[in-house]
Amino acid sequence: MPETVTRINLGFVNAYLLAAGQDFVLIDTGMGGQWKRLSESLVKAGATPGRLKLVVLTHADRDHAGNCHKLKVQYGVPIAAHTVDAEVLRSGRQPPRTGRTPGAKAAMKLLALLSKRGSAAPSHGGPAPEIILKDGQRLDEWGCAARVIHLPGHTGGSIAVLTDDGHMIAGDACTNNKQPAPSPFIENIEDYRRSIAVMRGLAPSVKTVYPGHGSPFDGALLSTLSL
Repeated sequence: MPETVTRINLGFVNAYLLAAGQDFVLIDTGMGGQWKRLSESLVKAGATPGRLKLVVLTHADRDHAGNCHKLKVQYGVPIAAHTVDAEVLRSGRQPPRTGRTPGAKAAMKLLALLSKRGSAAPSHGGPAPEIILKDGQRLDEWGCAARVIHLPGHTGGSIAVLTDDGHMIAGDACTNNKQPAPSPFIENIEDYRRSIAVMRGLAPSVKTVYPGHGSPFDGALLSTLSL
């Protein structure tokens, strides 16, 4: 039996494998340039074609969705995302975001400049998701004892996946590069405040949080998140 959660460290971003009986569900896919590292990690874990049952995207950013196309072609696996970010993946049009920290603000200015010059990479890795997820939806159909939690703010369709045994794969709803914190990039501040309140409320029932960026951390630390 595989471990409940296996972290795939792709450098500055993480993907995660969830146990689905003897099979697997993959949460996020990394950037396109990280395909070799991702595919080798899948093989090492035993998540070969036929045993990878579903790919769930926590949101549509290219560092999380960049290998969807290769996974679809080489694994024949369905792709799932929340309806809001599924539309971003279909259109390639990402709503604007603001930076929460000085470094994030500088990064957003640079991205805006590159976009005007036509140098920014598209936000998606295609293809569009076949499976649309909603808040509270369970993943038992794919052998995974877990549910979806809609946590908008970083993007409109940001989600986390919470397993029945208390492991939360959080995407960019929070980070842990130095300490647990909200994402430095925000699409909607009011949505994000509500999502942080939801995460704080989940703290007593979450054993471990697995963020999209940085190291896993104790679920009790969700109670420290604030904007």
